[in-house]
Amino acid sequence: MEKHFCQSCYMPMNADKDFGTEKGGTPSENYCCHCYADGAFTSEMTYEEAVEANIPFWRTEGKTDDDARAAIQSVFPKLMRWKTS
Repeated sequence: MEKHFCQSCYMPMNADKDFGTEKGGTPSENYCCHCYADGAFTSEMTYEEAVEANIPFWRTEGKTDDDARAAIQSVFPKLMRWKTS
């Protein structure tokens, strides 16, 4: 099975329930249920706000907030939602 990751928060999307929805209810190919619903982002946060909001989900045992922030900042700029080039 091909792995899918949310192109906003990088959450793994392994089950149907993990996928966000487009208008009309079809599953989004790119975004998770937390970031995207009914064809729109669930929150209009900036890149910086998204980084800070995701720190608790990226912090693993023995890691600091700074470690999590660095990991996020190495991935998020490559995601569709945050890609600038």
